[in-house]
Amino acid sequence: MRYLLGILALLGLALGQALTPKSIIVNPTPPSDLQVRVWVDKDPNKTGNPVYQFGENIQISVQVTQPAFVYLFSVRATGEISGILPNAFEQENFLQAGEVRTFPGIGAPYTFTVEGPAGQDRVLAVASRRPLDVSEIVDIQTGRARIQGEGNLARALSIVVTPIPANDWVTDEAYYIAGQLPPPPPRTGTLSLSSNPSGAQALINGRLVGNTPLNLELLPGTYNLELRRGGYNPLRTAFTIQAGQVTRLNLTLVATPPPTGVLAVDSNPRGAQVLVDGRVVGNTPLNLTLNPGSYTVELRRGGFSPFRTLVTIQAGRTTRLTANLVSIAPPPPPVQPVQPVQPVQPVRPPSGSFTYTCQGGTLVVNYVSSNQVRLFYDGAFQTLPLVRSGAELVYSNNVYTWEIGSVGRLVVRGQVVLSNCRI
Repeated sequence: MRYLLGILALLGLALGQALTPKSIIVNPTPPSDLQVRVWVDKDPNKTGNPVYQFGENIQISVQVTQPAFVYLFSVRATGEISGILPNAFEQENFLQAGEVRTFPGIGAPYTFTVEGPAGQDRVLAVASRRPLDVSEIVDIQTGRARIQGEGNLARALSIVVTPIPANDWVTDEAYYIAGQLPPPPPRTGTLSLSSNPSGAQALINGRLVGNTPLNLELLPGTYNLELRRGGYNPLRTAFTIQAGQVTRLNLTLVATPPPTGVLAVDSNPRGAQVLVDGRVVGNTPLNLTLNPGSYTVELRRGGFSPFRTLVTIQAGRTTRLTANLVSIAPPPPPVQPVQPVQPVQPVRPPSGSFTYTCQGGTLVVNYVSSNQVRLFYDGAFQTLPLVRSGAELVYSNNVYTWEIGSVGRLVVRGQVVLSNCRI
C-alpha cells in the first residue's frame, strides 16, 4: 500500500533558500532528559532541504532519548494533515531509549510516496512518556486527518497533551522539498555582433575574440568592445550582457580620411585667379589642402596670358608652384617722360614680440631670429621658418603661413584666417 506525501511552498524554498517555518506545537518547558529527533532518509543530519521527485519513495526515521510513545504526522503547506504513525500496518509506536525506528521498515507491506503539488512539507514528531489519544485528530486505519490546517492541528495537539505534565512530552520536525525543481537560471547571455563593412577584428576588454559577424556566449555584465579594420577608424563602445538574453550590435565603421598634401600657389604678379581641375579655389598667393594625386592648375589674370600646368600632390608634403605670368602686349602707349624708379627695398625681419590687430582677430608674433617666428594659434605654439624674403617676408611650416609686409596675414591650410594685420 502507498501513502502519498505532498507539499506546496514558495519557489524560493525550492531554490534552496533557508527555511524559517513556525513549529506547530512546542513544549514551553521541555524535559531535559527526554528528546525526540525525526529525519528523512535523504537528510539524516538535518543540514538542508532534501529534494524528492514526484513518485519517489521516502523513509522517515525517529529516535528518542528515553522510553516514549511516538506519534508522526505529515503536514502539508496546503494545510492537509495525514497520520504516519501509528498506522494500519504499524500499531506499535513505543520506542526504547536510544532506539532508532524507520518507517516503513524493511519488508513493510506499505510505502510512503511523494506526490504533488510541488513545494515544501514537514513531518511532525510528538514523543510522550504516556500514550496519547489522537483518535480525534486522525483515523489510524486510513491515515486521514479529521482536521485540516496547521492551526487546527496545533490546537488539537495542545488539548491532547494538556493533561500530561510538561516534563513528559516533547516535539521535533523535519522538512523536505518535493517535486521537480525549476531549471536554474541561465548563467550566460549571447552577443550577436555584426559590422558594416564586415570582417572587422573584435576585441572585448582588450582580448581578440574573432572577426565580424560573430556570436559569443558571455557571462552577465558590462564589457568594452573595440572594432578594428584597415582603412577605417577604430570604433569603441560598451555593451551589457544579461543572462538568457541576446544583445544585438550592428555597428557602422567610418572610413579613415586619406592623408593630404599642400599646394602653395603664387604668381607674379599676384592676385591671379586659381583654378584646380577647372574649379575656382581663390587668388594667389594661396595654400590648398588636397588629397594625393595629380591636378591641373590654371592661373588667370586680366592683361596676362593664362598659365596652365600639371602638379602632383604627395601626402604630408608641400608642393610649391610660382608662375610668372606673361603680359599681353597692349597698343604702344604715348611716349611719357621716364621717371626714375626707386628700387624696392627688401623688408627686414623685425625683432621681438608684436601683437597684431587683424581682420578676424588678434595675433601675437614673436620674431625669434631673422629666420624664424613663433606664434600661438589653434591652441598651440607654431614655429615657422622663413621661406621667402623681399618686398614681404613669408614664414611657413606647410600648414601655417605668416606673410608680413606693410600689413600681415595668416593662412592656415590654404585658407586666409587673419588679414590686414597691423601693429
